[in-house]
Amino acid sequence: MQQGGPHRPRRRQPPHELHLTRRLLLEHSPDGREMPERVLRYARNHSCVTHWEELLCVAINTKVSHVMAVAGIHQPDGYSSVVNNHDSREFVRFFIDWGRGEGYQPIGMADFAVGDTPTGQTRARLPYHQLVTARFDEDRYWDSVLDGIQPQACAVLSWHQPPPAHTAFRPVFGNVVESRIRTESIKEIMALYEQPPM
Repeated sequence: MQQGGPHRPRRRQPPHELHLTRRLLLEHSPDGREMPERVLRYARNHSCVTHWEELLCVAINTKVSHVMAVAGIHQPDGYSSVVNNHDSREFVRFFIDWGRGEGYQPIGMADFAVGDTPTGQTRARLPYHQLVTARFDEDRYWDSVLDGIQPQACAVLSWHQPPPAHTAFRPVFGNVVESRIRTESIKEIMALYEQPPM
């Protein structure tokens, strides 16, 4: 796992088999809920590939009682089926460790659609960033804080496959981020990822 933040190491170009894995997933498993065995042969060799999508940070927003995460979409293609031209989905599952010895507890999942960018519109809008959120129990949060415990948040991003409700899962495409960052402003988080004018 990694601490969320605006700086991250440079991504390496993925090998050919990762491109093939994404193509097979899109063509043979449109909803991402059943991964064909032939695709799993390729997928099992990799985890947390962030060439296409990546969680950049996760933070606890105390003002609106939400955990927030920012996902970056890095590539112009690799998200839509060539045959049926349907978009795919990015899934983000959220967890909080309340500091009571129970470990991370699932609090919800969000998702959003991603698709290939038409030629000619690609470079100017990449990368782009998507904010996703899940609500947490406000009373439980402040009970922990009053006891001197700062709850810790975790988010798991997984392309095309909903992550299960535990943090041991490692997505093939996506990553896992955890932090104790606390904020009262969505703008404060998103300002880190605003793109300079072209």
